[in-house]
Amino acid sequence: MWFIAGIGAVLAGLIMLARQGLAVLKARRTGVLVSTSYGAPRIDRAAEPEKFDRFMAARAKGLVGPAVLVLIGLGWLGWNILALTLRS
Repeated sequence: MWFIAGIGAVLAGLIMLARQGLAVLKARRTGVLVSTSYGAPRIDRAAEPEKFDRFMAARAKGLVGPAVLVLIGLGWLGWNILALTLRS
């Protein structure tokens, strides 16, 4: 029954990776970063390259947490499946 937690962790991590990762890919493709805060201006790569690079580095660093969550969920799921197969 504990394997459901592993499935949930993997799904949550994949959703967070997709949501944040697609925004990073879109910003790299278009050169315009849309901030997540209310009323914040768009950051254009051509107008402010240093600020754009700084924000992109922070966004890319933010992808580490969901990736770790996916890996932990896969490990937990594998461990529980192994325990279930060895038990029966």
